[in-house]
Amino acid sequence: MWEDPIVAEVRRARLEIEKECDEDFAQIYARALEVQKNAGAKLVSRPSTAKMTMPEIDREIAAYRKEKRP
Repeated sequence: MWEDPIVAEVRRARLEIEKECDEDFAQIYARALEVQKNAGAKLVSRPSTAKMTMPEIDREIAAYRKEKRP
């Protein structure tokens, strides 16, 4: 099965954060709020899909999947 390296990295980071916060959701949430406050700007931006039609989005997804297949 194919493994996405970005997903693997996110999962690893999540486990580290859970461990540091003793798996206490309140601590995890407080930490997330603090990180967000200190960031000052959006960390990730997405292009607007408001102008794209569903067939265009479907073509982009199909092209991406075709490109990523071994």
